[in-house]
Amino acid sequence: MEKDALLELVAEILEVEEASATETLEAQGWDSLANLAFIAEIDERLGVQIDADELAKAVTVDDLQALITAQS
Repeated sequence: MEKDALLELVAEILEVEEASATETLEAQGWDSLANLAFIAEIDERLGVQIDADELAKAVTVDDLQALITAQS
């Protein structure tokens, strides 16, 4: 998934106009519900299964992208 598309997805999940690539996910409002939504959306859109334990370690959008790439 391209970075711009991932930022759009993060913004959609967080229900904000724009997500930041530089702020931490937590600073943007990311929580356990966002984790669940992310897992579901990535599975639906890309057919990629994200491990919840690995996702819980993600701090930035780059970490999310690395998880997607590792599972692709």
